[in-house]
Amino acid sequence: MLNNEFSVLLSLYYKEDPKCLYESLESIASQSIAPSEIVIVFDGIIGGELENIVHEFSSKMPIKIIRLPENIGLGNALNEGLKCCSNKWIFRMDTDDVCLPDRFK
Repeated sequence: MLNNEFSVLLSLYYKEDPKCLYESLESIASQSIAPSEIVIVFDGIIGGELENIVHEFSSKMPIKIIRLPENIGLGNALNEGLKCCSNKWIFRMDTDDVCLPDRFK
């Protein structure tokens, strides 16, 4: 079996398209090698629809949510997320990225 000790890091903010977020998380859930953790930084308040999508996938995948009290921008939010990643290897994704099934392989 291949080693899955890697993290996936995403930052999410309120202007993201819920459909794109759903497709992005679905593509992670469908990977041939699953990550050991998915760190999603909520860059400020994200709203109920986006939060519900993340929570739906939390039952299927090891999602760790980092909540920032206000929007601090992508770069700063990712730096906060990096501090919370447990693994040496980190795959970076945007919340509208869709992965082919063997991306992490």
